[in-house]
Amino acid sequence: MASPEIDCPWSSLASESFSGCFNIRIEGIEGEDSGDTLDFVEDPRSPAYNVRNIPEPPPPPPGKICSRSITHRGRGKSDRVPKETRDTWDKLFKDGYGADVHIITGDGSFIPAHYTLVRVASPVLGNLLQQSKVKNGIRCIKIPGVPLDAVSIFIRFLYSACYEEREMKKFVLHQLVLSHSFLVPSLKRVCIHLLEQGWLSPENVIDVLQLARNCDAPRLILVCIRMIVRNFKTISSSDGWKVMRRANPTLEQELLESVVEADTDGCRTIGPRDQMLKTIQGAVVFWRAGGTGPVFLQLQSSWWMCTLQKHVAAS
Repeated sequence: MASPEIDCPWSSLASESFSGCFNIRIEGIEGEDSGDTLDFVEDPRSPAYNVRNIPEPPPPPPGKICSRSITHRGRGKSDRVPKETRDTWDKLFKDGYGADVHIITGDGSFIPAHYTLVRVASPVLGNLLQQSKVKNGIRCIKIPGVPLDAVSIFIRFLYSACYEEREMKKFVLHQLVLSHSFLVPSLKRVCIHLLEQGWLSPENVIDVLQLARNCDAPRLILVCIRMIVRNFKTISSSDGWKVMRRANPTLEQELLESVVEADTDGCRTIGPRDQMLKTIQGAVVFWRAGGTGPVFLQLQSSWWMCTLQKHVAAS
């Protein structure tokens, strides 16, 4: 009997800081006789006198002896985990010693893993493994549609949060989807950071935008829209835009509105300042810059926004 598998479709650490101070106060005790006061000089041998006269501690020696750096946004290097610890977890992943999970990829290959560790690192993946049946001490789960190398990068990150930058950049879109699907926010932050830092281009920004919308990455969505607005002429003629127009016309409408809003920021009317806009059978009429004649913009479809954008670019 074949081992049971669970198919997982594609469709679907914040650090705490503690700071405090202990203020030790010594309050004087008022005597019952408040009329007379007694001035006195403390004995240099008394503990109170010695406490107040403790010299300032010397400055720390140069260099980092024992430092701990916290990256608040979780990007780049994570909390300063000792290298030996990372190497230990990395070695456990690569050797697969005592593995009780097989993660099967689309080509039939499998990656050995450890149920307890995977369940802690990814609650979603852990729940799927918990529902699977155990055969010969091994639980199996299948992740179709993802290359073996991409799945290997993902599982390795669950163990040690380590990755090779070259490999991560190659499969960053796969990692973004995996981190969102299996609820690994630390990996998701790494992917978004890499995409924002120079990975985006006019050729792939439309694809990344659609992926960011599906993966609930609002910051990445904003970065993509800004690039589209700045390079609208180039991006609107790309293959990605043409595919998006056929598959998702609603997104095209939203992007065109963003472009028009950016180009007409602060403007309430289009055309000569002293003339009112005229509406003729569902079309808006305004005068082209330079007085060369009227321009008709249909309101029934997003075509009017394209025409408006061409007019704004030419004027």
